[in-house]
Amino acid sequence: MRRLATLLVLVLGGTGVAGCDDTGRTRTDGTDGTGGTGGTGELAGMPGVRDTWSGLQEVEDGVRGLVVVADLEQDITAEQLTDVLVATQAPNPDLYTLSLGWGELPTSVPLELGDRDVIDGAYGPLEATAGDRAPQFLAAARTFEGSVGLTPRGTEVVLASISPDDVTAALEATLADPVLRASPHMSIRTGERQGPDSSGVAWSAPLTADGAGRWRALRATLDLAPADVTANTWLREGDDDSPVSIRARLALPGVDREGIVVPATWGERLWPLIHAQLDVAGTLPPGSTYELELDLSLGGLPKDETIVALTVGRGAGDQPSPWDPAAARYLRSVTSP
Repeated sequence: MRRLATLLVLVLGGTGVAGCDDTGRTRTDGTDGTGGTGGTGELAGMPGVRDTWSGLQEVEDGVRGLVVVADLEQDITAEQLTDVLVATQAPNPDLYTLSLGWGELPTSVPLELGDRDVIDGAYGPLEATAGDRAPQFLAAARTFEGSVGLTPRGTEVVLASISPDDVTAALEATLADPVLRASPHMSIRTGERQGPDSSGVAWSAPLTADGAGRWRALRATLDLAPADVTANTWLREGDDDSPVSIRARLALPGVDREGIVVPATWGERLWPLIHAQLDVAGTLPPGSTYELELDLSLGGLPKDETIVALTVGRGAGDQPSPWDPAAARYLRSVTSP
């Protein structure tokens, strides 16, 4: 898989802007204080940097701050990107965005660079770990078709496809690439616009063949969902100190409120899927978790109901719902010696 244009967005919370802006302070960042193209300090002319923009924009309600944007060459090296990540901090921007292969930047750059995928929020700077993060990001950007974002939390891949089978293929590509295989703090998910509506895998420690195998087993359970039910699932692989977790989410036709999906009416349709996912959960180490929630939004405001919440190795279910006791008994049956 080859990604033609990847957007790397790095959002920083800043407290001050060196220089003069429209309030009369002296600027040293190369902008004229009114927005528009201009120099961006150390970034301008750096190897691997194709175009730059900086200016003042509203970064939150009623607050204007320095925004720095740079477009990087497609063939930028990991060493060059590391230098860029460090240099981006020099003008102390309130927000900065680096894009890989965007093309010519517009003369007036909005915060989200048009309708491309972006990562919003106030995240910490990356220069302290840039030497590790730059190779990881570039390897992902050049491997996967979709949107790749880098934040202090790790590398986040949103695939162009909405098929969970493409998550499987992406994990195989990860294991085949020496940089990606050794990379911690990654996630790969299907391309639904809203994260909760997607399926995927996230891991803290480097991905293993066992982890990819757990995903394949979990992905197979989705085929047991009734034809009129939308099902997705997440697998989160922890490190030595954190449990593994499975989360399933179902959207049922016409269901928009709590308490109406009970085993008496839905058990025949949903138990095959739930039991198959609990079979996978039963292979996890004690302390790992399984959670099943219902999407009650029906296209409106987000609203969920958790109907199963179990911890592997614990005797009873964690969720006081009609489903939880029977689900807990089933999990004990598949984990008992």
